[in-house]
Amino acid sequence: MQAVILAAGEGSRLRPFTDNLPKPMVNVSGKPILERTLDILPDEIEEVVLIVGYKKEKIIEHFGDEYRRIKITYAEQKERKGTYDALLCAEPFLKKGFFLLLQGDELYHPFDLKRCVESEELAALVIETEHPERFGICIPDENDYVVKIIEKPTDAPGNLASIGAFLLHTDIFKMSKFASEAIPGEYVLAEHISKWVEEVKMKMIRATFWYTISSHEDVYIADKFLGM
Repeated sequence: MQAVILAAGEGSRLRPFTDNLPKPMVNVSGKPILERTLDILPDEIEEVVLIVGYKKEKIIEHFGDEYRRIKITYAEQKERKGTYDALLCAEPFLKKGFFLLLQGDELYHPFDLKRCVESEELAALVIETEHPERFGICIPDENDYVVKIIEKPTDAPGNLASIGAFLLHTDIFKMSKFASEAIPGEYVLAEHISKWVEEVKMKMIRATFWYTISSHEDVYIADKFLGM
């Protein structure tokens, strides 16, 4: 199976860490965030398509064409037009079928990623949050399938946040790209998936762990937690 990891972000809120590094290469307890993700990929993953952009050479120099047993392919997002636009950059490199999608600046748990790739159906990893206004909130039906994803709602109807980890199928590329209502000028993955699940079924899997790196404080907390 292939995986796509979105790693084109600049991380302006993490300056000066990101003055000379892309956000996924920020060091957390002795290792770049992106390397931590590659280290915990399930055995089913044989190739990773890394979507690069800002300071892409830092990622390419660090990982090369292979990391451990995993083949690395690079696709460049030349303009920052959102997460769905970034995913579209991977399309030419993907074989027809299921693939794992992850964010390059998030910390995941290997157990959760394993459950995702073994789901045998479209899947979204979610976790409960006390701040739904910060995330894409997944609305489930009575069988825990995704009905809708609401991006950063001001009046949230739930608290199950998407953590940016999905088991997707290449059929998603049949969708027409549309501009975001929540983030002007961007094409947002959560909004496209929300539209897609009107036609397909996507299972929600509750994650056991997730940590997002968005600020200096997040880096320091992750440093302390992972260094224990």
